[in-house]
Amino acid sequence: MNFTINTTTKPQEAANFIVLSILNQLKLNKHVLFFVTGGSSIAIGVKVAELLRRAWYQNLTVMLTDERYGPLEHPDSNWHQLMEKGFSLPQAKLIPVLTGDNRVTTTKKFNAILNQEFTVAEYKIGLFGVGVDGHTAGILPESPAVHSEDLAFSYNTPTFSRITITPKAIEKLDEAVVWIQGEEKWPVIKNLLKKNIETIKQPAQILKKVPLLTIFTDYPGSR
Repeated sequence: MNFTINTTTKPQEAANFIVLSILNQLKLNKHVLFFVTGGSSIAIGVKVAELLRRAWYQNLTVMLTDERYGPLEHPDSNWHQLMEKGFSLPQAKLIPVLTGDNRVTTTKKFNAILNQEFTVAEYKIGLFGVGVDGHTAGILPESPAVHSEDLAFSYNTPTFSRITITPKAIEKLDEAVVWIQGEEKWPVIKNLLKKNIETIKQPAQILKKVPLLTIFTDYPGSR
């Protein structure tokens, strides 16, 4: 694993980094699969799309790391929030998670699409956030998603019914970029940088199994 820490509070730096990585692979005529996420990282994803629209590209597919299950375009949907904030890539293949089906069927379809896209993609990169509880994507601590043998898993939580990629899917990535900001998250990033904690207790630990990992954080201990 190539582990790099960038101490910054500027979303532009993370966006520039991701765009450069994606374009470098596209210039090699590779099929690139790019995972975006919701929550605190939405601004990064939107900026990445804005920068990519200025370049010529093809062979790019975009999917979510996780989604909040519900009707199409419901207000808590990660995909809906991304689109509402201006995420747009007309030349790319965009694959939302929600289909209008029930949660079980939606999850099965998401898992099937992941298997298909992982087979086609020649470079797989994901943008991730990390919560104060150490979760990443929709993989919460002590949740059954941690142990799933599928690429996608769904389950109920006190706040949302979640559909998420699994640790098994994250391990298949070639590169992961993490945006983690705020003093309340410093204990999480400290543990992520310096300790090997069980994935069930801190799911973000799984990101350290990705061959190329870059973290953008304001944590002063990373300097």
